[in-house]
Amino acid sequence: MTGKTPRSERLDTLDSFRAGELRFLCNVGVLTTGFDAPKVDVVCLTRPTGSALTYEQMVGRGLRGPKNGGTESCLVLDVQDAGLPDSIMSYARVAKEWGA
Repeated sequence: MTGKTPRSERLDTLDSFRAGELRFLCNVGVLTTGFDAPKVDVVCLTRPTGSALTYEQMVGRGLRGPKNGGTESCLVLDVQDAGLPDSIMSYARVAKEWGA
């Protein structure tokens, strides 16, 4: 699914995912913000972002926890290319900003 996927097709795909009819979603530039699917148990980030807030929102898809209707645990996979500029966010850079 990409930003060029027709809106009606995207909505149908998201409904199928939420209903458990699809096991995973792969998207490009569509579900970075405003997407709600609390039962996500794996988040795989494969694109760089220059925004700590956007990074946090993407990771947050799977970090809601049971008290917020989410899963007990979530695996976060952060694919990071070597040699990216410091302005590109990865877990290590975001954790440093957060003071972790």
